[in-house]
Amino acid sequence: MSFPAISRSKEGFLWSPDGMTEGLPTAAVLPSSRHIKQSYDVVVIGGGFAGLIAARDLSKQPGMNVLLLEGRDRIGGRTWTASVLGEGFEMGGTWVHWCQPHVYNELHRYGLHRNLKASAGACSDAKAFFKPRNDTVKQLTSEMNWATAERVAALFFGVDGNTSQSLMPFPHEPFREPAPSKQYDGLTVQDRLDQLDITKMERDYFSSLVNLFGCNYAADTSFTEVLRWYALGGHSMAGAYDLSGLFKLGDGGMTSFAKAIQGEFTGDLLFGQVVTAIEQTSSAVRITTAEGRVFSASFVVSTIPLNCLSRVAFEPPLSPLRREAVDYGHQNKGAKVHFRLDKIEPGWFAITAPDGSTPYLLAFSDHNGTKSTGPDGTYCLAALRSGVYPNLQDHARVMDEFKRAVKPDAEITAYLSHDWSNDPMAGGQWSCWKGDAMSRYLRELQRPHGRVFFASSDSADGWRGFIDGAIEQGKNAARQVAECLSDGRRQLHANL
Repeated sequence: MSFPAISRSKEGFLWSPDGMTEGLPTAAVLPSSRHIKQSYDVVVIGGGFAGLIAARDLSKQPGMNVLLLEGRDRIGGRTWTASVLGEGFEMGGTWVHWCQPHVYNELHRYGLHRNLKASAGACSDAKAFFKPRNDTVKQLTSEMNWATAERVAALFFGVDGNTSQSLMPFPHEPFREPAPSKQYDGLTVQDRLDQLDITKMERDYFSSLVNLFGCNYAADTSFTEVLRWYALGGHSMAGAYDLSGLFKLGDGGMTSFAKAIQGEFTGDLLFGQVVTAIEQTSSAVRITTAEGRVFSASFVVSTIPLNCLSRVAFEPPLSPLRREAVDYGHQNKGAKVHFRLDKIEPGWFAITAPDGSTPYLLAFSDHNGTKSTGPDGTYCLAALRSGVYPNLQDHARVMDEFKRAVKPDAEITAYLSHDWSNDPMAGGQWSCWKGDAMSRYLRELQRPHGRVFFASSDSADGWRGFIDGAIEQGKNAARQVAECLSDGRRQLHANL
């Protein structure tokens, strides 16, 4: 695969035997618009997928002046494709599927659905490995793999005689009544596992599978968060994994998708502007950036991630419940690392027991290289647990731990990552909450704050934490703002 000449982002890093390289090449780096005004009809804050969709849709409204304001040097937000080692690497959000309605509609719009491809290690015929608690890595039998997962899942979601279907029949409508799952929102995965009469091996294996949904421990993951993934996956573990971790975009990756959306945006685009304050009156909103720029707008769409909203001063202040939600945040502070291994191997998939002995949760092979010269190794990716992974640039520890806990025979020739949890414009990976958060905070996070509308995958109804959820929320916010402007609601008193 060859790549056109592209710019380098300040973000991400690559380790190889030649040393550490800070900042990676990506087609997501774009120039700002030449002429930026001080006043707009709408300012969209954030150039991730929620912001790109909202900005595109609003800019298509007749006579609408829109500014897309981005703190980074690129588009994509928590999703971008780095071009190194002759390959494309998804540094953040990756997985898409035709059963994710919002994202697949957009992929089809741009003809990108034809570029879907599968990761080798996520396919059903891949070899599976498991590191049991206080033991070495072992290959799983087919029975212990998905058959065990489905059997335990039926027990796990069968709380109080229910089934997953009866608990969450409409996973895209979490508040549709009756909503029996809400009564279990305070239950954690660990709480539910402790209620089951299953073997230690079954408990550890199933816990490992569902802990990945939030890159966290079972005690820090809500039962209903796992139920939502399971229901969205057609009420099966295999389905949940297929829909959330099998298919991705080739031929330019997720950045090609982001650029396709941005290509339809007809407003102005400004990079390198981190918003620090949002002040509003009954007729306008004032946006101030850390770089000293000030903009005004009739309305604002904020796509700032949940874990970063505390960095912004709102006037009038956010509601007490929203401030509580912001302080609570989401708990996914994990990490994602891509490795290039020397040996060419068929697909494999590995997970580890949740015993705290390793930061690695899961790893699987992606491909063997896409270059015209043929296979040149095994490219794999790994997920690391929230709060316990090492300094990702400590290459000796990162690689030694990978070989100890995941793949003892690995010969690592390079690895790369983006440290999302220590990124001030991300504050973590995708959204996954502890108990009680969804039922307490979701509706409040989706409500407008006067002239400020919010759109983030962190507060989506369906595929929360996914690109599909970002698109869902971006479209909703754009529609609401367009309705306000078309109704002539230039004067609007904040609902505070």
